[in-house]
Amino acid sequence: MNRLRKIVGRRREQEYFYDLLIYPLTSPGSEGVVIHLDDVTEKVHLEDVMVQSEKMLSVGSLAAGMAHEINNPLASVLQNVQVLAQRLSPTLRKNRETAEQLGISIEQVAEYARLRGFEQMMKSITSSGQRAARIIENMLNFSRKSSSSFLPCSLSELLEKTIELAASDYDMKHHFDFRTINIVRDYQPTPDVPCESSQIQQVLLNLLKNAAQAIGSRSAPEIRVRVFPQGDQACLQVEDNGSGIDEAICKRIFEPFYTTKDVGVGTGLGLSVSYFLITENHKGSLTVTSEPGHGSCFSSILLPFKRSAGK
Repeated sequence: MNRLRKIVGRRREQEYFYDLLIYPLTSPGSEGVVIHLDDVTEKVHLEDVMVQSEKMLSVGSLAAGMAHEINNPLASVLQNVQVLAQRLSPTLRKNRETAEQLGISIEQVAEYARLRGFEQMMKSITSSGQRAARIIENMLNFSRKSSSSFLPCSLSELLEKTIELAASDYDMKHHFDFRTINIVRDYQPTPDVPCESSQIQQVLLNLLKNAAQAIGSRSAPEIRVRVFPQGDQACLQVEDNGSGIDEAICKRIFEPFYTTKDVGVGTGLGLSVSYFLITENHKGSLTVTSEPGHGSCFSSILLPFKRSAGK
């Protein structure tokens, strides 16, 4: 008996995997073999996902550890900039005494610092350090495991944090730089929504990255994000001006393992996981509308303002 595993085949430009089992017939007076072909494509995909999940768990732990390590020197930089600003202040008695010991006035020191641009440089360091601290905080919040606690959350604030997190990502493999994309915001007054913020952030981050990849190298890349009330629900929309999606793809876009990306670029799970988090965990809905050549809009991320009893 011979067995061949994970034979690769293609049908309609899709890759499939098969197990081939060949064994001889042993009945008296008969000769031949039996060939058994088993489609194990789904099993192979599940195995790949499990391996990838283990890798992502390790990467997540590593990223959280790195964020904590970066926080220490970053806090030192911000603290020393603050101390430096105080040491140049004419209002502190110790500064005056030290300057007088050197035969100069503290006002002269302050004027020298102003003329040499010290104040602007310290503001720049502080601003950059605070931005880095916010990015690290977003990474830590995003990497923490879900506590399954639904708390009222401002969707516009959550979307802003996710945009800032996405802006720190430059993906060489997918050839996009989120920082070069024009983000158009349309936030209407909307009540806070009870939700698991880390899960909604995961959905939004996936939609923003997909939009950035869809835009590609367009001359005027743009993503529109909206938050608005619709009846007793809140709606979020992420719209891009990319190449758009065919109707046939739109019908299957939330299916697990379905992807139009090249092999090794995506697993086809991002949108299916997002769909599950919205529809099953938050009792909302997630749909897509698109026109080839005119971009796509992932809309109707409808979340109820109040959760039903027992949920």
